[in-house]
Amino acid sequence: MGLLRNIIGGGYAGGAEIEQNFCEYSEIFGKRPALISCDLNFADLLPNYGISCCLKLQMDVYIQESLPTLISESEASYIAMVRSAVSEHIGGRFVGQGIIGSSGTAFLMFYIPERSAATSKRMLSEVFMGSFRHVEMDVVSDPEGKQYYKYLYPNELQRKKSNNVKILKQLRTYGDDGSTPRPVMFNLVFPSKNSAMSFYSESMEKGFVYKNIVEEDPPEGMVLPRHKITIEKTIPFNIELLEMIDNYLLKLCAKYGGEYRSLETDIVD
Repeated sequence: MGLLRNIIGGGYAGGAEIEQNFCEYSEIFGKRPALISCDLNFADLLPNYGISCCLKLQMDVYIQESLPTLISESEASYIAMVRSAVSEHIGGRFVGQGIIGSSGTAFLMFYIPERSAATSKRMLSEVFMGSFRHVEMDVVSDPEGKQYYKYLYPNELQRKKSNNVKILKQLRTYGDDGSTPRPVMFNLVFPSKNSAMSFYSESMEKGFVYKNIVEEDPPEGMVLPRHKITIEKTIPFNIELLEMIDNYLLKLCAKYGGEYRSLETDIVD
């Protein structure tokens, strides 16, 4: 997963200067892992008629099952080279990529101006002419970002997992590999104090401990305040364990009309 970060940095904003924020997650596709990277902030630009065409480029890659990233550094360099070549020949915004273990392929997705859509495919065909790997590309009009949401945008549980991975990377910089049990705080918001406390009563069955509840100002356009509750559980900061907990909390929040906002933990000395 960390290897993905090295090959997706940067990108061209293409008519909308907004910082890119890449979320990295994995899922099972065809009984094998697929590693996806998605610029979450592109969603804030949609619909986008300035860069209204989706360019999806797919290529063969060599998968190595022994690697958690599915590909070697040389394969990562190849993908980076292809992305660089595309960026040099078209104007647009790189929004993400996927590495699909079950098919031995990778894809890159860009959004480009409509005026360059007709020439982009021709230019890229010339760039990759004679390549020893099979490369396919497609350009479709997609101002609503349907391709982006279909192939890249993570679901809520995947976004939680991506954030947990980032936190674990930060913990490791302090010499903590996440194996030591630690207090982990979970922040959740509910439309009423009663719904928040009903949520907590049920979460007690899973060993969660009450920390506090505070009233928040109502969201814009609403009158009634909301209530943020914080619960705690002492666990190792293990990604698989946290994924199960996140899944549980998301479902329990939906039952009581709440929003699972975030988790946090402190450095353990």
